[in-house]
Amino acid sequence: MTGGTQGIGAACVARLAADGAQVVFTGRDKEAAQAVTASVPQTVFVEGDVTSEADCRRAVDAALEIGAGRIAGLVNNAGVSARIAFEDSTLADWNRIVSVNATSAYLFTRHALAGLRAGRGAVVTVSSIAGLVGEEGLAIYTASKAALIGLTQALALEYGAEVRFNAVCPGQIATRMMAKTLAIPGRREMLESRIPAARLGTPEDVAEVVAWLLSSAAGFVNGVAMSVDGGETAGFMTPETPSVS
Repeated sequence: MTGGTQGIGAACVARLAADGAQVVFTGRDKEAAQAVTASVPQTVFVEGDVTSEADCRRAVDAALEIGAGRIAGLVNNAGVSARIAFEDSTLADWNRIVSVNATSAYLFTRHALAGLRAGRGAVVTVSSIAGLVGEEGLAIYTASKAALIGLTQALALEYGAEVRFNAVCPGQIATRMMAKTLAIPGRREMLESRIPAARLGTPEDVAEVVAWLLSSAAGFVNGVAMSVDGGETAGFMTPETPSVS
């Protein structure tokens, strides 16, 4: 599990541990990681940078040691976002966002693949509804999340007889990443108004889907990009109009 110290990642760690999994998770926030390991049994924290191949190897090696060469599941969750007008963006912005969001998934999946094949495991990669539809001001983020869906589908075709690959695409989830957005007066209400479920999602909403996709109950689900968005991407919500009498 990458990015397991907060938000969706921490919720996934707790949910998978509740299912009896021994979870190895990564992150850079030691204090947050200690809070996770203190509250969730059967967890091992490996500090590191998900864009560093050496750090990725260390985390995968820890999982292989625990699993005696087998890995039952991998969750690629690490991610960053930045709302930047495309014309104001720089190559440094591109490299940072793509490295954390997409390159990390490549590195972890590549190094875990042998263990996943040995364990007949499954991979769930956390993309976003921004990987399915564009969003103004999020061109780089959108590109990185769309790349994860393409990677998922290609690997499902290449290794589907041994390892299942699926993606989840969260919508508006109330996490620390959204804190600044939600602090803007009226923004929460605006976001909820365009979601058929009439609420923001929680990290636990996403964790439930991740756990299911990793489980044998989803044994015939492969190559899917599953939205977890309360219906936001199902279509356009029609504003209420006054009745005509």
